[in-house]
Amino acid sequence: MWRSVGPVQNLWDPTIEDGVLTGFQWSTNIGGVVYKGTGTSVNPQRPHHYELILDTSEMAGAISVELAAGNPGGTEVKVVLELRSKGLLSSMFFPLVSRAIGNGLPAQIEDLAVRLGS
Repeated sequence: MWRSVGPVQNLWDPTIEDGVLTGFQWSTNIGGVVYKGTGTSVNPQRPHHYELILDTSEMAGAISVELAAGNPGGTEVKVVLELRSKGLLSSMFFPLVSRAIGNGLPAQIEDLAVRLGS
């Protein structure tokens, strides 16, 4: 489910405890450069709240998803994505990186909502 949300394009080596994803390796391709990193869940509150801490050599941040009852009888999905650059090189290109990720985020969230509903 977390593949293709925010910067996460590929996901492997998942760690699952009691049916909950608690960690994984991930990568993203930005401008032809592949960045690999780790993802770790923080205090998951199934099924209403899930947060992942993401870390690579050049950027770090978090993705959180919160589900709440919506009107009439639906579910509201709130997603927060926070990213920051870590290295000198990434800080020079970070505005482009964040814009590229942000431009695709609405469609990614819509896809996430469809996957949650099925």
